[in-house]
Amino acid sequence: MLLKLKFSIPVLMILFIVLVVFLSGCSRSAARIPGASLPFPETKTAYVAKTKSPYNIVVKTPVDLREKHYGEKVAGTDWTGCSTDPFWATDAPTIIQKRLMKELQDSLLFYKVAAEPSSPNDIIMKTEIHAFCSRSYGFIIIRVAGITSLRVVLEQNGKVLLDRKFEKVVTDADKEYTGSQATFIEQAMSVTMADSLRELQKDMLKQFDIEISALNARERI
Repeated sequence: MLLKLKFSIPVLMILFIVLVVFLSGCSRSAARIPGASLPFPETKTAYVAKTKSPYNIVVKTPVDLREKHYGEKVAGTDWTGCSTDPFWATDAPTIIQKRLMKELQDSLLFYKVAAEPSSPNDIIMKTEIHAFCSRSYGFIIIRVAGITSLRVVLEQNGKVLLDRKFEKVVTDADKEYTGSQATFIEQAMSVTMADSLRELQKDMLKQFDIEISALNARERI
């Protein structure tokens, strides 16, 4: 006997969405809801430097190398670099450059923060973006993670002062997460990305503080 099932259009739409999620595997990145996310969240480290540098720092526009690092594990976790991000109107290098400049200004570590050099002794900050994205996994219970990996180089008069990779992963289960547990996947992805960038910058500023303190000490000798 042939069993005929009749479904209303809303039920069919729900079944279709469930099918798409199921076929996409564990990753929910493909099932994001376009337009559900608010503008990329503002975040602050509130870091205040212990050291003061007499030099300016020039924050060059970061180089986006994410495609070369897709699939690489980040910050010693199983989360990997990916292509999923919320930037439809603004590109990642611009966002990251602005956040770096703002945090450096607020930290009071350097005499001046700029995008272009004005003195031969300026410290030049070059950044490579190896990962800046978000992933979501799960079906009934969904876990979202913001993933950031930046290689940062500080140079002065052609001499490398620092060459280090900074990495951070923040999930919606971590204490560093500033979003809500009841929200669209898209918004949770944006918030975890912003939170991972903020926490990475905290580690970066602490390391800069150490390097500038050592530079000041060498110059006093």
